[in-house]
Amino acid sequence: MKLMFNFSKTAATAFVVMASAFGVSAADHLTIIGSATPDSWNIKYGLLMVQDADNENVFTYMGYLKADEEFKFTSGKNFDNPNLEYRNESTDAYDVSKLVQGGQDNKFKVRESANYKVVCNLADMTVSVTKAAYQDNPVRFNALYIVGDAGSGGWEITDAPAMVWGGEEDPFKFTYNEEMKKGEFKIDANRYNGSWDGPWFWAGLDGDGNIDYDKITTDGNGDRKWQIPEDGRYNIEIDLLNNTVSITKAGNSGVADIEAEFEGTPVYYNLQGVVVTNPSNGIFIRKTGNRFTKVRL
Repeated sequence: MKLMFNFSKTAATAFVVMASAFGVSAADHLTIIGSATPDSWNIKYGLLMVQDADNENVFTYMGYLKADEEFKFTSGKNFDNPNLEYRNESTDAYDVSKLVQGGQDNKFKVRESANYKVVCNLADMTVSVTKAAYQDNPVRFNALYIVGDAGSGGWEITDAPAMVWGGEEDPFKFTYNEEMKKGEFKIDANRYNGSWDGPWFWAGLDGDGNIDYDKITTDGNGDRKWQIPEDGRYNIEIDLLNNTVSITKAGNSGVADIEAEFEGTPVYYNLQGVVVTNPSNGIFIRKTGNRFTKVRL
């Protein structure tokens, strides 16, 4: 039994070394799970790390970890394969320095509850956890994805395009500036799950319980999606600190673009994206120039 464990550990390490040598990533994604995270040991709600664009073996996350609670890393979707987990090489949980793939189920811990910058390098099997500069509010998400027939990936979750994260200096902001189709979409926080489980975001509600497309929430009762009324390039801005969303059709930059937002005869669409000639007694999307707003008439 001891011989088999040593062989498995050696084989796993050899795989990582070979993957690095041939320029292949040891994992397509990496998630932080554990009681130190907001959703504890639920893998599908784990903290998704961001893969480095220049080095596929490096994954980074900036967010909140609870003091004296456990965490480890996984590239799996469940707990079936321990070799998809990256654990602590040391038996000292506060020794956050070296990773081991599979092996003994040793976890990591931090001594203070705070936002941390976490960096895992699967090529040299190292990990670093340092206190982040931003500490005003606990950070949860570093990645958001657009899922729906309005986006380039359609309803295939694993093909969902990523929004641009604001980074450590603006960690609650996400932006997107791409061509979109007439249709609808919602926001996923981990496309690698490949399922409808996990953290999702929907359009919010106003004080009367009506859909408010300027708001974003994790409360998905009613499966409230955002609407794109016509094909074109759009700017989407999300602020998770204030739970707000802005969707505008992209146009020329500068003064011409600003004027375009307020020029022209308004066009009204229903919530299915169909033009309504004489809107009344309901909620509609109004397009004025390049600007879209939700209105009640």
